[in-house]
Amino acid sequence: MKKGAENKPLVMLSANTAWNVHSRSRLLAAIREAGWDVITLAADDEYSTRITGELGIPFIPLPMKGDGTNLREDAALFLRFLGLYRSHRPQCAIHLNNKPNIYGTLAASLLGIPSISNVTGLGIVAEKSALVKAAVYSLYRLAFGSKRSFVFFQNADDRSFFVDRKIVRPGRTGLLPGSGVDVSRFSPAVDSTKPARGHCRFLFSGRLLISKGILDFLEAAKRVKTLYPATEFTIIGEHDTGNPIYAPEPVLAEAITRRIVDYKGMVADVRPIVGESDCVVLPSRYREGVPRALLEAAAMGKPLIVADSIGTREPVEHGHNGYLVSPGDAEGLAEAMLRFIGLTHEEKMSMGTNSRRIAVERFSDSSVIDRYIARLAQTTSTRK
Repeated sequence: MKKGAENKPLVMLSANTAWNVHSRSRLLAAIREAGWDVITLAADDEYSTRITGELGIPFIPLPMKGDGTNLREDAALFLRFLGLYRSHRPQCAIHLNNKPNIYGTLAASLLGIPSISNVTGLGIVAEKSALVKAAVYSLYRLAFGSKRSFVFFQNADDRSFFVDRKIVRPGRTGLLPGSGVDVSRFSPAVDSTKPARGHCRFLFSGRLLISKGILDFLEAAKRVKTLYPATEFTIIGEHDTGNPIYAPEPVLAEAITRRIVDYKGMVADVRPIVGESDCVVLPSRYREGVPRALLEAAAMGKPLIVADSIGTREPVEHGHNGYLVSPGDAEGLAEAMLRFIGLTHEEKMSMGTNSRRIAVERFSDSSVIDRYIARLAQTTSTRK
């Protein structure tokens, strides 16, 4: 498939995982509705067949490990991008996440193909050694130096970081409200016939990375339970037990055994669990774009308690729809939870209403989609 049927222009969209591609199904549908054919590329996972089956979009697997720094593997990934782009000759390439942003953009630039990148936060890169970070930022500078590349950022801090270090020129950048959230799919689900609980239920939703504040959440939960034993703390998300950047298995196991927390593992559809929660907590100091988990919770009308850190703080207005706490401060996190517990039912509901309004007005994925379509249209017009 080198060009779309009826000579439609072709866009190739890549991300670190097939899940990440599938999660943007509304964007993919909008691109096709705008007159483009689409091919998707990513590391293979259980969502690969859903892309081809449910969405009806071709999928090509990539040899990619999102957090790895193996030079041989990265070289193979770059050559894979180069071969695919040379073979299919897309009119534009869209890249999401670090490795597609770097190696996909480099390959597209070498072949004269316009590209649109989305920096979804600096993530693991920001936690690497100074030498690794310098190498990665040099690769970014090389990739984003092309006049055919355009870069979206999900928060102003990341944009300033790249512009100030002359990694990308400001005129070739734009801002997105995170990855956006489908405010129709993620909406408040209130059962008026269900009796109110006499205690609060807090939810941590995200990978159980130490840098995402999982240990702070566990410590804060212990402190709160000494005063309010009935309070519930639920955790959903990936836990790689053999990886030192995740919560140590004994620490998590102890919290589960002592019934401090209820860990539910990976969840395909988070909405039922979010809906049963009173407040969503993410004390992350990880270099986020804007965490999808927070946008989904806000769209469902949930108050938020988060760390005042880059990306994580974006959807929270302190005291309006939740609380901001200092990163790495488990005591401050516990105090924010206790403050929330002390609110009246009406005050908690008001915070949830404010979260929903923020999600709809500032973070709807319709806004993200519109900006992508506008950029694609500009790409087409400049090539004529």
